[in-house]
Amino acid sequence: MLLHFILIKEGEIFNYFQVIEMNAAHQLDLHKHKQCISKAKNRFINRLGKMGKTVGINDEPVLHLLLSNHRAFSAYDITETLSKTGKRMQPIQIYRSLEKLMALGVVHRLSTKNGFVACYEDGKCTAGQFLICDKCDSVKEIDSEQLDREIKNSAQEQNFSIVSKNVEVLGFCDNCR
Repeated sequence: MLLHFILIKEGEIFNYFQVIEMNAAHQLDLHKHKQCISKAKNRFINRLGKMGKTVGINDEPVLHLLLSNHRAFSAYDITETLSKTGKRMQPIQIYRSLEKLMALGVVHRLSTKNGFVACYEDGKCTAGQFLICDKCDSVKEIDSEQLDREIKNSAQEQNFSIVSKNVEVLGFCDNCR
């Protein structure tokens, strides 16, 4: 998927990038996507305040890039894209920001894609269930109580203590089938 970004200098939090053009087959419903972005930004700001943390210089652009699209980005994709805005970035800087954003619960790590995706869920995200397109890397976070119950029940039956439960289902989205 091809995305083009421009730098916006408005001084407001998260106004670093604006999606100008998207591959027509993967266009987002911008009205709904703006709501996703707004909720995630508010959650990020609220959690920063509650945890007494400050916004790092790289945290805002990293989160905004992840919020720009419902797809997985590798740390190297993020580094390359942000470096094109004029500030040379190193992967270690991106990984530090990603760790902070994951600790705040606004970014998820996807093991199967070795990538990261923004969390758009309200409140505390506990689902960790994802449908991932193997062709375009689009990601849909789902919250299936039935799947969650089955995992918990299976673990109980096996006397297994769950530490983390991420479910990543690979397939093809509606646009890529």
